[in-house]
Amino acid sequence: MRFFLKLFFIAFLCFLLTSSSWGNQGGPSQSEKEELPTWEQKTQPAREEFLTRGQKTVLLSAGSMMAILIYGVMQWDYGKEGFHFENEGWFERNTKYGGADKLGHLWSSYALSHLYSYAYRKWGYTDEEANLYGALSSLGANLFMEGADGFSSQGFSYQDMIMNIAGTGVAYIWGRYPRLARKIDFRMEYTPKFDSHDFGFSTNYERQKFLIALKADGFDFISNPYLQYLEFHVGYCARHYKNYEEGGPDDRRRHIYVGLGFNVSKLAQKFVNTKVLDYIQIPYTSVNKGFNLD
Repeated sequence: MRFFLKLFFIAFLCFLLTSSSWGNQGGPSQSEKEELPTWEQKTQPAREEFLTRGQKTVLLSAGSMMAILIYGVMQWDYGKEGFHFENEGWFERNTKYGGADKLGHLWSSYALSHLYSYAYRKWGYTDEEANLYGALSSLGANLFMEGADGFSSQGFSYQDMIMNIAGTGVAYIWGRYPRLARKIDFRMEYTPKFDSHDFGFSTNYERQKFLIALKADGFDFISNPYLQYLEFHVGYCARHYKNYEEGGPDDRRRHIYVGLGFNVSKLAQKFVNTKVLDYIQIPYTSVNKGFNLD
């Protein structure tokens, strides 16, 4: 499972995008230029670029793969075994994480694709180009990571790769059709307990949920300003897998749930221009009804 490193890339890209020396190197994006008045477009001062947008794109993708390789050799025994496949299963009860890890691959590939796209827009690509290149960059990083897993004790998991492709595909479609993104989010929720286990939050599936949020704010016929904060949630989680030992007590459970939530992202955007909460569900901001699949 390489959920942790993909989250590292997401954090790295967040840092990258707040750095003016990188994020603004190529001047305003094409979409930003189109929003400027004609006289202001003409008076925009030309800024000298240290790297072209194409060079930055290549360096970002190559750097991601190099980071995967270096960390994998140091921590994940890359190169210690011959290439082989590993059948991890899907959402069966007897899988290692009850399928929560598969949704982790889907979500992280989805979020990573959009973050790459955001960087590319800042570097001057059009929205269509940034959306496509973001999806390809995410897919390339995930394919490289999964392929390298094939040379370790982990093995190449086709289930993981399918979920990576699915997450990237959803990200591309959402970027291609903004009306969908207005209506539907795919999020991850983590509920901390403020103990030492929170440091391993990226693979602590015991405290994670993955959900689809249908947002009232995305539907024009809902005009009531209070109802626009309402969301309908459908989610999945797996519990009691971490401490399970074969032959011992078996309390493993898989759950699906439905619920009503509060659109925290809509509220936050009144104060700060950010889309982060379109990808992360804040704990205790929804009321849910769970159904045990076991």
